[in-house]
Amino acid sequence: MSGYQPLFSAADQFIALANQLAQQDPNGTVGAALRYAAARYSAFEASTGNADLSAVRGPTVAAIVEDFRKMLEHNVDDYSRRLAAGR
Repeated sequence: MSGYQPLFSAADQFIALANQLAQQDPNGTVGAALRYAAARYSAFEASTGNADLSAVRGPTVAAIVEDFRKMLEHNVDDYSRRLAAGR
C-alpha cells in the first residue's frame, strides 16, 4: 500500500483545504467546487497526452468516470463501516 502514499498525501492536502473552505461555506458549494476542479484538471491532464482529444473523448471520459466511481464506492463503503462501528 505504500506505493499509494503519494496519492493519499496529495488527496489529504486537497481535503484539508476543502475542510477549511467549508467552514465559511453556508451554501455547501465546496463539494461541488472540488468535483468541478477535478473534472477540469482531468480534462487538462487528458489533453496533455492526446493531440486530438475529441478523437478519444468517449473512452477518456469513460475511464475517468470509472476511476471516480471505484474511488467513491470504496470511500462510501469505508464511511459506512466506520459509522456502523461508531467511528
